[in-house]
Amino acid sequence: MHLQLRHELDLEVYLEPSVIALTDGSIRALNRAASQLLAPGRAATSLLDVCASRVDALRTYLLACSGSRQPLIERVGFNGPDGPGDYRCFGNVLVPRRKSQPATLLLRLFPLLDPRFSAAAERMRRLTAERQRRLAMQQFDELRSDRLRLVEQYCFVAEALRIVEARTHRLEDELNHIRADERARIARDLHDHTGQEMARVLIELRALQESTKGLARRRLDEIVEHVTGVGRKIHHAVVSGRPRIVEELGFSRAIEAMAASFAADGRLQLCFRKKGAEPDPMPAVIEDTLYRVAQEALTNTLKHALGARKLDVVLDFARSSVSLSIADDGIGLRSQPERPGDGLQTGIGLPGMRQRMADVGGTLGIGPRCGKGTIVTAVAPLTGVVPRSVSS
Repeated sequence: MHLQLRHELDLEVYLEPSVIALTDGSIRALNRAASQLLAPGRAATSLLDVCASRVDALRTYLLACSGSRQPLIERVGFNGPDGPGDYRCFGNVLVPRRKSQPATLLLRLFPLLDPRFSAAAERMRRLTAERQRRLAMQQFDELRSDRLRLVEQYCFVAEALRIVEARTHRLEDELNHIRADERARIARDLHDHTGQEMARVLIELRALQESTKGLARRRLDEIVEHVTGVGRKIHHAVVSGRPRIVEELGFSRAIEAMAASFAADGRLQLCFRKKGAEPDPMPAVIEDTLYRVAQEALTNTLKHALGARKLDVVLDFARSSVSLSIADDGIGLRSQPERPGDGLQTGIGLPGMRQRMADVGGTLGIGPRCGKGTIVTAVAPLTGVVPRSVSS
């Protein structure tokens, strides 16, 4: 085995006396244990000078160490401060960094019968073990401190995230209230100003109807019908822009009032039914979602349910869910896909209705009604609802 020490101080890693020497016995370096053994109080220059017995065997051994084999000399004597002592030598060739430098040997001396060295070696072992224990304890303390710092940082980040989430929820609630207030203001303006002006126009037109005959009377009838339709659209926009109607009337009554407003012109006969007991309180996100879905479903009924005369709205409250069904007796679903201009594909439409229900973990179904017409069914859970606001 070839060995190359980076520095002479690397000898101190060996507990037994260790020497770096040339093949002629010249000493290049030695550790503390070897210094106390071979040359206490003075500088030793050659192993042969301090060898007390078997000098020729040591010289032969040093020459043999420079070869490829790793010989072992069983016994050689070295003079010490208290007299000669017998040692076992084991050597390794140290490869030089430059080819021009001679190869050196690392000799390690193992005592045969030397209780003094054995006691010193035992003391060094204990000191080394104690040093290693202290180093391990120091590393353990550092790791524990690092762990405590990481735990503190984790708790700080978790608290910061909790605060940010709470602020985000508060901002969302404030934003929804601002939207609701703004819609309520716009709805009041439409009702108070535009509605009154439309009513005045209708009064004037009806007065003209009474005093007009012939072709002009038919033209006025068309204008009155058109203005009435515009007023109906404005009324629907006012109702759609007032989500707080749910808070003011309650969920069931708000659905009933909205359905009644869609049937107010007399074209549809409304039948509203409620089954089961409405939970109190009911999750606000479920109320808002079903209210918006009902708005769109009723709007689609007016737009697309040609020939419809009857409208059935049913609210069914179960223990863990609530379902809303809106059915008409119109021509039913068309077999062909909707055109790009149809309301079912633009605006909120069916995709928006399905997305609203999916956001609260519910489902939306639309299909033909038994007999004739179309039925829209929305089912939402009352448990396990994520407490967040649904954008309107």
